[in-house]
Parts: sequence; structure tokens; C-alpha cells
Amino acid sequence: MRHARLNTPFSVAIPASPYLRRRIGGISGVARAVILADLTGASEIVILADSPVPEDWQRSFAMRARPLPQVTCVAASTPLPPGTALLPADAQPTKAALEALREDPALVLVRGDPRLIRGETDQATVLALLRATLKPTEGPVGRWINRPISFRMSALAMKLGLGPDPITWFTLALAMVMAVILGQGGVEWLALGGFLFQAVSVTDCVDGDIARVSWAMSRRGALLDTACDMVANLGFVIGLMTGVIRTYGPEYGWIALACVVLLVCGIVAMSILVRIGPKRGSFDVLRAALERRLEGRPVLQSVTLTLERLFKRDVYVLVACVFCLLGLAWVLPGMLLGGLCIWLGAVAWCAPLIAADSEGLLLPPHMRQL
Repeated sequence: MRHARLNTPFSVAIPASPYLRRRIGGISGVARAVILADLTGASEIVILADSPVPEDWQRSFAMRARPLPQVTCVAASTPLPPGTALLPADAQPTKAALEALREDPALVLVRGDPRLIRGETDQATVLALLRATLKPTEGPVGRWINRPISFRMSALAMKLGLGPDPITWFTLALAMVMAVILGQGGVEWLALGGFLFQAVSVTDCVDGDIARVSWAMSRRGALLDTACDMVANLGFVIGLMTGVIRTYGPEYGWIALACVVLLVCGIVAMSILVRIGPKRGSFDVLRAALERRLEGRPVLQSVTLTLERLFKRDVYVLVACVFCLLGLAWVLPGMLLGGLCIWLGAVAWCAPLIAADSEGLLLPPHMRQL
């Protein structure tokens, strides 16, 4: 069975021009157009081509467990039926472009339209495609510090032909190195470990960047990425606490134990909740659940969601890195303990909503497509 369409079905024609045949950002422009046409509700997808077109969109549909759409190849000179939306041949399509054509199939999109992407070079195009994947909930640290670095790493990885999974495993290995270094104790080792925690936070963005731009997303990949995040977080806490105890004395032992126990409890609780509810591995559902919990109370909702950004991973990782580099790692155990208590309280408060979200409505938009 095909997935339910979002709106009234429409037809899309994709010119298999030399530009759209090129692989930019992991897949060809033709493949990107086929995927986006399917997601925006096209009932008929036609490729205008005078020679065979590699069907490199099939891998994306297989990974996302989404049924393949019916794609027909016809000669470039074939007249199109009335009402067929025609994509431009000299720019990368975006979802906004397909949505605009769905509303008005007669619309003519030309290069330079903000709903199309084409840079002066392939590198510029890839970076523009990556910037288009920024989530609306992305915090300032991620938007202005982490992503500008990770985007360039992602562009290089795709140029080398690397997919998301190798990057995830590299990030996991780097997190383990970080934990070992933190556990050595001493101001210098704690500083190096804090810096590596920030490096882990940046490289952790890369696999998601690649997956979204190349449409190589999958439930397995999302689960692996979330597991990597949790291992990195746990490794940081255990490594930091071990290093702080070795450096500043055993009196930090009880805080260390409490932080580890609370973090493990939170990870287990969230893992169970997303398994019962959305059945997909993303802890981002907590923010959406908080937003829904506070519907009807706009002021409190705005304040809560603003404060929630302070608990986003990119923020607390940067704060931890700075404190370690300044030789103030001894301050972090108390801060972590307070933060974990607040986080667990939010998880407990939102647990009924998350567990009941069998349709995955609390998931970020890109994960609802898996």
C-alpha cells in the first residue's frame, strides 16, 4: 500500500538534464526531485530523458521503508498533459519548491528563486542544501558554532563518498577516547577531555547532516545516532566524575554517584517511552511534549521552551568545555546534578504524552518520514 498523500494529488515532470543527473550532496538532482515529489503528494512522476537514468532514489526509499512511487521515463520532447508541474533543469529542488508547484502546477520556477538551490560551485550548492536542513528548534550554539563546522565536514565526507554510519561509529570512538582522557584526572587532562567533548558534539552533527541531505535516513540510523549520543553523555559524566575525584578529592564521590544514577535512569526512562510511543529513537519528543503540555498558557510555554534550550546538548556541551578549559571542572558536578533533576522532572511530567504518541506526532518532521 502507498502512504497517504498530504493533499490533492498532482503530476510532476522532472527534466533529466546534465546538471540534475550529477550527484551533488550524495544523490543526483533527479533522485532528490523524485523523493520530494513523492513526499509532497505527486500521483504521477515523469522523468524527461532521452537516455537511461540511474534510479539512485531506490536506496533512499528502501532505507526509509517507504514504497517506491510509480516513475515513468519518456522522451524529453514528449508533450506534457495539462496540469503537470515542470521542475527547472538547472537548480536543485527543495520541498518548498514542490509544495509551491502542488498549489499551482502552472507556476514557472526559475533559477534564483529562493525555493531552488544552486551555488556558484558544487561545494556552495552542498553547503546551501545543508543549511536548508537546519531544524527550527536549533539553538544558537548549534546554529552559529557547531553547524558551520559540521557542514564543511559533511560536505567533505560526502565528497569522499562516506555515508552517515561510518561517521556515527567514528563519533562513538572519539567519545570513548574522551571518557578515558577525562578519567585520568588533573587539570590538563580535564581540559583536553572537555575540548574533546565539544569535538564530539560537532562530529555528532555530521551523520545527521549527511542523512538528511542525501535522503539516507532510516530508523536504524536514527536509533544508532541516539544510542551514540547517550553513550557519549554517559561517558562524559563517568569520565568527568572520575577525573574530578582524582583531582579534587573523594568528597565529590556522592555527587558523582548521584549524577551517574540519575542520567542512567533518565536514559532508560526516555528509551522506554519512545519505544512505547513513537517507536523511533529520538529524545527530541520531550520538547514537543512540553510544548503540548503548556498549550493554552502562552507566556509560561514561551518561558519554558526558552529555558529548555539551555538543556539542549549543544549548549551544555559548550558550557562543560569552557569550564574544563578554564580549570573549573570542579563546578560541573553540582551543575550536572541540578540539571539532571530538572530533566528527570520534565520527563516524568511528559511521560503520559510521549507514551501515548503512537502516531509519532511529537517527532521532528524529518523523523516522521521514516
